[in-house]
Amino acid sequence: MTNQNTAFAQRSLEKIHFDHNDMDYYLSWILGREIYDGADRAECMETAQKIPNANVEAWYTEWSALAQRIESQAEEALKRGDKESARKMFLRACTYHRAPLFIMSQKHADFYKHWQNMQSCFRKAAQLFDTPIETIEVPFGDKKLAGYFWGVDKSRTARPTLIVVGGVETWAEDCYFMVASSATARGYNVITADLAGQGMNPDQGLHFGARMEVTAKALVDYALSRPEVDANKLALFGFSWGGHIAFKAARFDSRMKAMIANPPMPDVFRAALAQQKGVNRSDPISRTAFDQIVWRFGLKISFNPKDIAARFAKIYDYLTYGKVDVKQIQMPALLIAGEGEAEITLKIIHECFKQLPNPKKKMVIFTKAQGGEAHCQVNNLTLPNTTMFDWLDEVLK
Repeated sequence: MTNQNTAFAQRSLEKIHFDHNDMDYYLSWILGREIYDGADRAECMETAQKIPNANVEAWYTEWSALAQRIESQAEEALKRGDKESARKMFLRACTYHRAPLFIMSQKHADFYKHWQNMQSCFRKAAQLFDTPIETIEVPFGDKKLAGYFWGVDKSRTARPTLIVVGGVETWAEDCYFMVASSATARGYNVITADLAGQGMNPDQGLHFGARMEVTAKALVDYALSRPEVDANKLALFGFSWGGHIAFKAARFDSRMKAMIANPPMPDVFRAALAQQKGVNRSDPISRTAFDQIVWRFGLKISFNPKDIAARFAKIYDYLTYGKVDVKQIQMPALLIAGEGEAEITLKIIHECFKQLPNPKKKMVIFTKAQGGEAHCQVNNLTLPNTTMFDWLDEVLK
């Protein structure tokens, strides 16, 4: 088992390789993409063996080297006309370029390079699917939210559609790997985009806030503007912090017909505070994660009166507007968690399930025995995806 004092948040109890809990969790996230061609276990474990426990610089160096090697192989395959191999290798290269970003400050000299390489590899892979994944821009005021649409086929037939929303640490590219072909194989289109605070949106002045239903509404507006989307069969899935966004969207936007939260977080302030008890602030990985989160929330950690006031204003907003009254959510809801998550997470999922009024509700807590005890079941994505689409087939029929 890993040492929870080295975790920024408790997300798993099982150890794969590293003693550092967060580093090991990120490795499990990387490995979990293998089922959707986003990783190869052998090359990942070989890379992990080269990284000393909790050594941040080695983490950057080794994943970057693997990413460059696989990306080069993908380019060679594409030149040969082997689109199948090229697509799979671009997807893996995307993941490996993504890996350093898990524990890299946005101030790091290579942060933007890794992001650009990650996005470039994904978009190259996206064009090599039988039904290409479309790069989209979702209007949001005078800004654009970068994202993707992947459909069941090339027709413009209206079909059930799932909106996927990630968490604090995610990019829209990550959202692909959370559901990938499991959605289209079941007859569902998928739409995702980086909302305020996600991806690189902090650079255009869009940060996480207490009213995330506003940016989620833009995504719903966009979905309903497309002829491929059946307005009567539109659902939203939020994972990690996206579980909170899903609750906010479900509370204020009845155009969606079902909501999935993995895990549910109607009150993020309560959940976040509970998980920070006992965190080792001197740990470099926790510090880096914290730095990136502060950036995503549009804050600065300093003694400048202006910065202090901004922090208190953000706290006030979350205390005032960041909590969702679960009893007011009328649509069907599926709540998911893993038994290896924090105690507060497991407490909240039971509370939410009792309070939801719609009888078409379901709660699933995956276990270690099932291979899905981790946060968002990143170690076994077939579990939540099978459960989600079985449930959606039932409630949207």
